[in-house]
This record gives sequence, C-alpha cells and structure tokens, in this order.
Amino acid sequence: MSLSNVILLMLASTLLAGCASNPDIGYYRAHRRALMREVVHCENNEGALANTPPCQAALRVNAQLF
Repeated sequence: MSLSNVILLMLASTLLAGCASNPDIGYYRAHRRALMREVVHCENNEGALANTPPCQAALRVNAQLF
C-alpha cells in the first residue's frame, strides 16, 4: 500500500467518523421534545458533557429558538 493510499484512507476514516458523531441540528429543530430532553441531560451533566457534539448542537438550537 502506497503512502498516498494510506493518507487517503486516513482522511476518509476521519471524515466518516466526524459525520457519525455529529448530531443533526435539523432533528432537534423538528423534534422539540428530544431537544428539551437533551438540553436537560446536558445541563445536569455539564462538566462531563459540555464539549460533546450532541450537547453542543442541542444547546445551540435551544439558544436560537428560545
């Protein structure tokens, strides 16, 4: 396997992993109950969850809506 193939494989893996863990902000906008559950969950565990993608997305949507 050549170096360029290894780099391409690593890049593709990183991009796919980022997509899998990134929550859909549109989902939170469409499902207010799920948004509120996630906001409460994140705020109750702020120290541990503040930097996770689901919490960041939920808190961002919550700030935009309310």
